[in-house]
Amino acid sequence: MVDLDKVVVVTGFAEVGPWGNSRTRWEMEAYGQFSLEGCVEMAWIMGLIRNHNGPLKGKSYSGWVDAKTGDPVDDKDVKKKYEKHVLEHSGIRLIEPELFNGYDPNKKQLLQEVEIEEDLDPFESSKETAEEFKRQHGDKVEIFEVKESGEFTVRLKRGATLLIPKALKFDRLVAGQIPTGWNAKQYGIPDDIISQVDPVTLYVLVCTVESLLASGITDPYEFYQYVHISEVGNCIGSGIGGTTALRGMYKERFLDKPLQKDILQESFINTMSAWVNMLLISSTGPIKTPVGACATAVESVDIGYETILEGKARVCFVGGFDDFQEEGSYEFANMKATSNAEDEFAHGRTPKEMSRPTTTTRNGFMESQGCGMQVIMSAQLALDMGVPIYGILGLTATATDKIGRSVPAPGQGVLTTARETPSKFPSPLLDIKYRKRQLDMRKAQIKQWHESELMYLQEEVAAMKSQGEEFNETEYAQDRAEHIKREATRQEKEAMFSLGNNFWKQDSRIAPLRGALATWGLTIDDLGVASFHGTSTVANDKNESDVICQQMKHLGRKKGNALLGIFQKYLTGHPKGAAGAWMFNGCLQVLNSGLVPGNRNADNVDKVMEKFDYIVYPSRSIQTDGVKAFSVTSFGFGQKGAQAIGIHPKYLFATLDQAQFQTYKQKVQARQKRAYRYFHNGMITNTMFVAKTDSPYSDEQQSQVFLDPTARVTMDKKSHELTYPAAAPHKYAKDHKTEQTREMVESLAKATITENSKVGVDVEDVKAINIENEIFVERNFTASEQAYCRKAASAQASFAGRWSAKEAVFKSLGVQGRGGGAALKDIEIGSDEKGAPIVTLHGDAKAAADKAGVKSVNVSISHSDSQAIAIAVSKF
Repeated sequence: MVDLDKVVVVTGFAEVGPWGNSRTRWEMEAYGQFSLEGCVEMAWIMGLIRNHNGPLKGKSYSGWVDAKTGDPVDDKDVKKKYEKHVLEHSGIRLIEPELFNGYDPNKKQLLQEVEIEEDLDPFESSKETAEEFKRQHGDKVEIFEVKESGEFTVRLKRGATLLIPKALKFDRLVAGQIPTGWNAKQYGIPDDIISQVDPVTLYVLVCTVESLLASGITDPYEFYQYVHISEVGNCIGSGIGGTTALRGMYKERFLDKPLQKDILQESFINTMSAWVNMLLISSTGPIKTPVGACATAVESVDIGYETILEGKARVCFVGGFDDFQEEGSYEFANMKATSNAEDEFAHGRTPKEMSRPTTTTRNGFMESQGCGMQVIMSAQLALDMGVPIYGILGLTATATDKIGRSVPAPGQGVLTTARETPSKFPSPLLDIKYRKRQLDMRKAQIKQWHESELMYLQEEVAAMKSQGEEFNETEYAQDRAEHIKREATRQEKEAMFSLGNNFWKQDSRIAPLRGALATWGLTIDDLGVASFHGTSTVANDKNESDVICQQMKHLGRKKGNALLGIFQKYLTGHPKGAAGAWMFNGCLQVLNSGLVPGNRNADNVDKVMEKFDYIVYPSRSIQTDGVKAFSVTSFGFGQKGAQAIGIHPKYLFATLDQAQFQTYKQKVQARQKRAYRYFHNGMITNTMFVAKTDSPYSDEQQSQVFLDPTARVTMDKKSHELTYPAAAPHKYAKDHKTEQTREMVESLAKATITENSKVGVDVEDVKAINIENEIFVERNFTASEQAYCRKAASAQASFAGRWSAKEAVFKSLGVQGRGGGAALKDIEIGSDEKGAPIVTLHGDAKAAADKAGVKSVNVSISHSDSQAIAIAVSKF
């Protein structure tokens, strides 16, 4: 019922945040503690342990060692040895100055302008510096050249001004921070890159590699075995971008401190995505880098989703990132948006208790830093590649709000994803059986068109020959036949998209939220969880709950069937641009496990939340029997509202037949084994990230690769690298499908030039032949036909070919039919000694053929992955 090229799925996800990565964050979110494996990974991330393989203290040793002492550490001892340190230096905690170039909120530096009231003592400087003082202060400064040394002296006179540093005690002492000791070099990012890029670029690069590994992809050039180089897009965005670079530009440069010359480029929000492409991907695909403040990541998902649906890309990297810096911290505090740590300490709370969404005492969000990402692609590509599918993107939406004067005020624009006109009777389009009936009728029309076009093709060729045109009729007919097939496929996919994926769009009677769920046979009651932006501010938590509750009520969700609310920021803090991506990752983990994590800081849920009776606010994790779908909402400064709906991948797998699913499953298992080995080897040898030094094509090949949509990489036998072959395949090189089309065209040509003959053509969708239906098989296929088809490499395709041949033979006989449900067992398709199909007529079919004067019947069958085409010729 769906066009899988127009279904978008998540195949990989990753994050860098206060709790390490998505795996370690999930352990804390779901269970409140690290497993042994989680502790090992956190200790590695924080540089507390490293792997050693070789001689150690006179003995051979392979395993973990303490990074400081070099002493061996057994796996089982990692937790008891390092867990206390790990917990103290991860998550939400007191700001650690060493992580932020010495920034200490207890001594926040400001500059005070002071005017001097009497001349100061002279000091020496270079000529250039002396002239700069003169240029700034004019007659308030004197400069003199010291002839003996060539140096200058400078005297500041009365009335000149000085900027004197001072330090205030700032009350925002706590933030969610990347684990102490996190180092991009651990992952394999080279020193020259680390030294020149903004720190958030490193978060993005690590996330890219981890999300690829979660997709089972160890070499990103593997994409180009399946798609053109222009079909891999990048939509990763940010709220502010490179804040360290911005700080350098506006503060360090002003203070005339040494700074890299190209610091400007590191401040641009699109630079981080550029580094991803320059070091890893080498794509020419679309790049769209959104700026959506705190809603950036979900806006990025929306842009990536639409980019794939529009056919501009088949793969997209989506997500968001932001950093924590003292400038932002100070300005958020001035807006009274963030939590005052001194007030919190006065109430006896620890740093990890200071973010408390939905509670009576919530009092501002807790800042955080990091990056979150997903790899999304079309479902068909995911199945072809055999990458894991973690969820279906059912719906993405962004919305603005009403007239106002407050940029950060949360609004209710995303309420419109539930917009629909009330109706006494639901739209029949919501009934999947109704849509299936319409689709079957449309497919029958396309099938009839396909067959008639093939018949007309021969008339077209004959007409051209009669006019004396000189051309290769076989090549021409083959080209046109392939066009007819492509057009039939396009029409069928369009019909599936229209009645399967897209039926609810632009229909005021069906809310986007309802339609997105109905695409997969789900209703609003099947939405299991809602992950809330949940910033812990008084206004947002109330407003967001109100929006979700109104959506559920308007769409008729049953009372008592409450959504389980997830409020992740109690644990992670609020990273702005990365927020929606971390929430989305958490929801994918909920789909996978059925476990819904609770808000452990919800010690006393605000009484105002009681009226939102479609939502429950759990304070502990709840193991469900499975979650079918989830909602993620995100709100950003500047009227940015966003919502995304994710659906369990089992509903996608249900569209496949058993053979397709098993093939896909085997591919995924093999891919995940490779990625698992690569990941662990990368941890041990610090080579998880391998920067590319060359594009997959040479300079000479570049134009050819860019301009040829069929260009694909192959594995070089010598270097074992994925590159474009030096010699492009010949335009008319033979392949299996081309040969099938040629044989079919030749059969058709031979059929139409024979006198006293009648041609029958039939086209069948391989998937449409239900060989699981034993009654259908018994009614229409003889025992020998069944035995032959069951032995074939693809029984489904073999049965489809035989069925198509029977239909074609029937059409060629020119006899009266007995209705659409009539059995075709009397038309038997066998094989001669060379394997070519032969026709034997029995019973009523033979009697009808004899009556019509049929002397012989020949048939030709052509297969493709998706279709069977048969041509039968009856001679009279």
